[in-house]
Amino acid sequence: MGWSSWNAFLVDISEDIIKHQADLMVEKGLKDAGYHYINVDDGFFGKRDDNGIMFTNEKRFPNGMKPVADHIHSLGMKAGIYTDAGNNTCGSIWDNDLAGVGAGIYGHEPQDAQLYFGDWGFDFIKIDYCGGDVLGLDEEERYTSIRNSIDKVNKNVSVNICRWAFPGTWAKDVATSWRISGDINAHWGSLKYVVRKNLYLSAYAGNGHYNDMDMLEIGRGLKPNEEEVHFGMWCIMSSPLLIGCDMNTIPDFSLKLLKNKELIALNQDVLGLQAHVVQHENESYVLVKDIERKRGLTRAVALYNPSDQPCDFIVPFETLELGGNVKVRDLIKQKDLGKMKEEIRQTVQPHSV
Repeated sequence: MGWSSWNAFLVDISEDIIKHQADLMVEKGLKDAGYHYINVDDGFFGKRDDNGIMFTNEKRFPNGMKPVADHIHSLGMKAGIYTDAGNNTCGSIWDNDLAGVGAGIYGHEPQDAQLYFGDWGFDFIKIDYCGGDVLGLDEEERYTSIRNSIDKVNKNVSVNICRWAFPGTWAKDVATSWRISGDINAHWGSLKYVVRKNLYLSAYAGNGHYNDMDMLEIGRGLKPNEEEVHFGMWCIMSSPLLIGCDMNTIPDFSLKLLKNKELIALNQDVLGLQAHVVQHENESYVLVKDIERKRGLTRAVALYNPSDQPCDFIVPFETLELGGNVKVRDLIKQKDLGKMKEEIRQTVQPHSV
């Protein structure tokens, strides 16, 4: 849980921007709600010297990266950074940021690992694959090699694989989380696509390793019901929760949703499992997640309607491995719906959960 710079700022980041966003995360109560990472994405690179040592962008980060990490740590939060498994970053390829040419970790693993996690003191890294893709490198070998270099400096660094598809079962030995889809954007079609990609990957999540559905687009123009789908589905599917909006302009509705204690508790449940599909009719899905204890009497359920029409759900409690009278609570509205017998009957509006 935390905040990342990419969605709102792309490569146009700076020391002042990152520090200010970190301050706002504290001021707006998000740190207290559990969001503890402040992640600097692509755009901090300057150039490598003749010895291959990375220097930060002089205009964007005139004092280097250590003061940024130190400021984040002074707030009681953790600091994240970015690289590419190849030699060029995604920003250099897609955003014409020439400073990202040669800025990837390929060929510089030991020195970059020492710089980022030893000298600068970062706690997390997102490792992209644009440069690795161009070079046609072997994913498992590359990410494993990088992990080994990081471990020689700090074994507690959290690694995120940004590979735009489920990478394979090897990922759990290398990373805390891995992307399962292409990049998200603030449109309904994009949300629907990401959820669809993750619907049947629950077997690969758990034990501290998670399918990453990408950074949150909440606070960036989606409709309220679509934001509820976004946050609700990310929570029940145990995705990392990295806020992606500019904290200066976050709407009140979005801020309240991101601080919903019951949805956060669902995301952060001790079992760390991902919800799986138990019913699928037409375009609608019912997902269930064990929480608190496996096969217990408390279960989390999502009635998900990605279609453009209202959907009438009839879900027998037997399908949810429950029976008799069942107390039901709406976690988004944070209110009890009373006891139900034998089934849940609920009409869910289009693009809603």
